[in-house]
Amino acid sequence: MTDPYDRPQPVLRTTTDRGEPLTLRLPDAGDAPGILAACTDPETLRWTTVPLDYDHERALGFIDEYAPGWWQRRQGAAFVLADGDGGYVGQIDLRVGGDPEVADVGFLTAPHARGHGYMSAALRAVTEWGIRELGLSRVEWKAHVGNEGSRRVAEKAGFTYEGVLRNGCAHRGERRDAWIASFVREDLS
Repeated sequence: MTDPYDRPQPVLRTTTDRGEPLTLRLPDAGDAPGILAACTDPETLRWTTVPLDYDHERALGFIDEYAPGWWQRRQGAAFVLADGDGGYVGQIDLRVGGDPEVADVGFLTAPHARGHGYMSAALRAVTEWGIRELGLSRVEWKAHVGNEGSRRVAEKAGFTYEGVLRNGCAHRGERRDAWIASFVREDLS
């Protein structure tokens, strides 16, 4: 069996529950304005670990280093989400840790794209791809307790809520309780 990391990171295609096409791909320079807008949005900063001083240089670092770095290190993949017109609508990471059969996901949706079903479609596509192509047995989603938008995305993508991890996430120098849910190989339909 060949190692998927020996090939270039794939482009994934899916559709939302509204039938809108969605492409998951590596970012390019044209995504920088969208990435910057999403990563400086107050709701993004409230719920994620995106640095508070995010700027254009950091957006370029995401494009040139962070996103391709996951695949190059053989530790998962980072994708941007592009709508049917090719416009940036969000980003998602599938990160494989110490256990090569378990990954966690991190994602954010651009403010203008929230509520369109892009992220739940992307999360489902990345999760199924990770299980089928990377050999994962489990994909975990975590979010700070109270992040209802993220929880709706995970549930809509088929993740099963498992509970609260007390002090489960670090956030800007403090520990916060976190929700956790998973999608396991047996959940594939």
